[in-house]
This record gives sequence, structure tokens and C-alpha cells, in this order.
Amino acid sequence: MDAEKLLKEKQLKVTPQRKAIISVLQSSNSVLSAQDIFSEVLKTLPGINFSTVYRNLDILLDRGIVCQITPQRGGVLYELRMKEGHHHHVICKKCGASLPLEYCPMEDIRRKLDEKGFTPTEHRFEIYGYCDKCKGG
Repeated sequence: MDAEKLLKEKQLKVTPQRKAIISVLQSSNSVLSAQDIFSEVLKTLPGINFSTVYRNLDILLDRGIVCQITPQRGGVLYELRMKEGHHHHVICKKCGASLPLEYCPMEDIRRKLDEKGFTPTEHRFEIYGYCDKCKGG
């Protein structure tokens, strides 16, 4: 995926910072914290500061280029959104590898919530466990 093309499709200004963030996320096979992304971007853009990376992550999140995952241990992790549309993740507790899960259980749950008179406005759903590589060790 070409970062410049992606930014233009989402009607965002193409900047070295945004291209570097997308590049870091593309090269990772796991979800990353803002600090992890900052550390990697710093290698190619030595003058960048953390607030610039964080602000750009918010913009990329708002435009649907990245998605946010809230792990059970706290904090926020980011991943490049490879497909359009809504999806969830399975995340390895050992290596951090993240795989998209196409199924969303919310439609099944929504019927029960409707019965109780509750209207959800958003949801997150992640499954934690161990990938094939890590479950043996």
C-alpha cells in the first residue's frame, strides 16, 4: 500500500511525518503503542517529537487509516487498517501479533440490547490468546 496514495485518497495532506507513521505500521506484524511508533519514526525523522506523532495518529484514526485497540492491560495500541469497514481483532498475549477478525458479534448482541431498551453508540471487541508461534512456548 502506497502511503502517499492512501493519504490523498483520504484527502489528507501528504507529510513526511504521516508517511513515516504509515511506513512503521506497515512494516509491523503486531499492534504498536504511540511510544513504539514514535521510537521507530524517530529513526527516519530525528527531529520529530512525540506530540507530533500522537497528533497525527489521531488524524489517521479519524480518517479510518489506522484503528485503535485497547488491550486488557491498559493503554492504547494502533494498527494500520488494511480493509475498509468494521472489524475486530485477535491479539497474541505473548508476541503482540494482531489478526483481523471479520465477524462482529454486535448484531447478535444488539437484539438483546433492544429488548432491554439500551441503544449502544460504539463498541470494541478483542480476543486475547496465543498465536500458533507462541502457544507452544
